[in-house]
Amino acid sequence: MAMIGIDLGTTNSLAAVWRKGRAELIPNSFGEYLTPSVVSIGQDGEIHVGRTAREMLITNPGNTFAEFKRNMGTDYRYHCKWGQTYSAEDLSSFVLRRLKEDAEAYLGEEVTEAVISVPAYFNDDKRCATKNAGKLAGLKVERLINEPSAVALKHHMGVEEAETFIIFDFGGGTLDVSLVEAFDNMVEIQAVAGDNYLGGMDFNGLIAENFYMEHKIPVTSLTTEEQAIVFREAEALKRDLTRQNQAERKIRLSSGEYTMCMTNQHLIHIGAELFKRMSKPIRQVINDSGLETEEIDRLILVGGSSRMPIVSRYLDSLVDILVVTDEQPDESIALGAGIAAAIKERTGDVKDMILADICPFSLGTELYDGSFSPIIHRNDTLPCSKTESYVTVKDNQTTMEFPIYQGDNLIARENLLLGTMEVTNLPKAPKGAVWANVTFLYDINGILDIRITSRSQTVHRVMMNKRAGLSEDELNRRLEELRQMTLSPMEDEKNLYLMEKAQRLYRECSPALRGYLSSQLMAFRRILETGGDREIREAYVRFSLYLEAVERSGFDFEAFDDSFFEDDMEEKDLS
Repeated sequence: MAMIGIDLGTTNSLAAVWRKGRAELIPNSFGEYLTPSVVSIGQDGEIHVGRTAREMLITNPGNTFAEFKRNMGTDYRYHCKWGQTYSAEDLSSFVLRRLKEDAEAYLGEEVTEAVISVPAYFNDDKRCATKNAGKLAGLKVERLINEPSAVALKHHMGVEEAETFIIFDFGGGTLDVSLVEAFDNMVEIQAVAGDNYLGGMDFNGLIAENFYMEHKIPVTSLTTEEQAIVFREAEALKRDLTRQNQAERKIRLSSGEYTMCMTNQHLIHIGAELFKRMSKPIRQVINDSGLETEEIDRLILVGGSSRMPIVSRYLDSLVDILVVTDEQPDESIALGAGIAAAIKERTGDVKDMILADICPFSLGTELYDGSFSPIIHRNDTLPCSKTESYVTVKDNQTTMEFPIYQGDNLIARENLLLGTMEVTNLPKAPKGAVWANVTFLYDINGILDIRITSRSQTVHRVMMNKRAGLSEDELNRRLEELRQMTLSPMEDEKNLYLMEKAQRLYRECSPALRGYLSSQLMAFRRILETGGDREIREAYVRFSLYLEAVERSGFDFEAFDDSFFEDDMEEKDLS
């Protein structure tokens, strides 16, 4: 039975395993490492995950969901047209289940346990929701690793000299920044900061909004499918801008055909507020660490959205630190999670490697005036144990109540409430004469052990797997419910993906091309129904190349040349 590391991302997810002395990425059924974090629910309860589901954002938007990582640990519900509702951890569990199945097919053995990465700035609710998602997927998840910490492990593997660097992890939906000091076999996180609601998708939204404004299109006048088309083209245009300074995309809506244009310079202009939000966590980790910029060797960009040249250009202008982009920006977190899984198993070359992580939020209680009293502070090294003493504030007070909060806001109730404890039967005495010692012990798995000791009694409580409204019994019942829903067989996904892609292109292409595309789709379906294995493989390759040609033509019938993909066919091995 194997243990894997998983990067459960907002836009894409992937997995890695430690084998033959190194972390190795695990391909999915398409032979790719990145599995889109998109889930589509069929009317019969069949679940589609990944590339096929991503096409269904346009062909079946009412039952297809993406970007749900942002709502992990909240009460937000996703509603299907079929009537079912799902939480973000439900949908995440389907992604994890697909990654688990892909890993088992690749490794040839059962996968029972995983180390899953989370944004460093995920609070207790979001972390527990991630663990719940793992359990719902049939995985044992004892260890979560902060995403920048996973990257730090990957970067320090095989490095002998001491180094200090910043990890700037800019993904599809979240931004995490960590300052790291590494030496010998030790990787020590010094400070973390971040923004759980800032990522590449926010730039997609800006590009889409600019398109609506430029063409004076009211968003409410568009169907859900058309809005999905605009957002998809905005994302594609953003990717184009990573390779060129100016890009444009053709968009066909019911009201006509439009051109979406953007330059990197204009994206910088309309994204000014997003860049300001990027600067805050960088300044915070530098200030919290107490280091000067000249003491920091480099700033390493990871995460798919770090490919945007305007991001590296902005960071270059922001700090006097060497800015470098990781050679595997999409994959570094998963590789680091794979290393973390090996460390947990005490495997091979990494069994002596040590990751000293830190507490991303302060933990404490509320004082009589409503202010927050931290006991464990943000950036304290884990595991951590701290004790603070508190006294009565009223004469003859016989009870002291301690609400337990996580966060860094001055007003206690603006932080996340984890629970409440109290000591009773205190002796009657003048205010300030009776005390209680509160000890917090917080470990690397996010388990908070609290002991409150007074003259009259000792109260002890372990806070773990806390999730508002989701008890252990409810979690097990939900597990049984979701087990009744089956993932679409991996061998069917490739052909289904092509059919969904064809339907999506049909919605977007010109009328002149629609008839030709429809006939090609019908021909492919007939071969799937009646053809032999080799004939189906040949049809798959031909249809795949045909759809690529349609997409690259910009849906322009005059520009489309069917002969080019026939040349490619001669070079394909169809065996």
